Amino acid sequence: HSLKDMETQLASGTEVAVVLPREDRCDALVGPYPSLDDLPDGAHIGTASVRRAALLRHYRPDLNIGLLRGNVNSRLRRLEAGEFDAIILAVAGLKRLQLDCAYTALDEQIMPAAAAQGAIAVQVALGGERAAAVQTALSALHCVDTADCVTAERAVLAALDGSCRTPISAMADIDKAGGLHLKAAVLSADGQQKFTAEAEGSRAEASALGTALGEKLLQNCGGRAFLA
Repeated sequence: HSLKDMETQLASGTEVAVVLPREDRCDALVGPYPSLDDLPDGAHIGTASVRRAALLRHYRPDLNIGLLRGNVNSRLRRLEAGEFDAIILAVAGLKRLQLDCAYTALDEQIMPAAAAQGAIAVQVALGGERAAAVQTALSALHCVDTADCVTAERAVLAALDGSCRTPISAMADIDKAGGLHLKAAVLSADGQQKFTAEAEGSRAEASALGTALGEKLLQNCGGRAFLA
């Protein structure tokens, strides 16, 4: 699965056994414009993500954000048909599909990524010899660096009781000392309010680090009513 799109509470009797090495986690501005600043006033931008929509509204309140659903190819066709001036997609998806289209990777200071964006996870059933054999066979694919980062990011999401339908970003990086540096943000749907927080900690405590940062953000934004 795309780990970004998986619920923080997994189905009973399952677990994430393997996390593959992460692809580029950035968002992409797809279309003829080289940056968000080059978009004309009132440009029509397509996205299905509430996080992307809120961040766009925060950075460029003049933009006209339109709902754009469907697979990547159908979204690109709608862009080519002139329904939108530009659309926002994940760089990871464009790279994995090896699509030849003009895009610019957006600055993470402006468009911070969703928790676990760019990561692929393998979800397996628990229990029994067969399940154990599957996990053993898949273990060589596991990327510990990616797993530690997305564990912290998804813990932020869980603490905020969020999902891919909530305007939340969370990005963890491994610093030069080998620890985790975690940044997260939560926004109002209209983009007018944005709360950010950062934390550092050990990789062994990735989940606790993310939980603490999520709880801090929840306090800063005034509680769960802000996310409703």
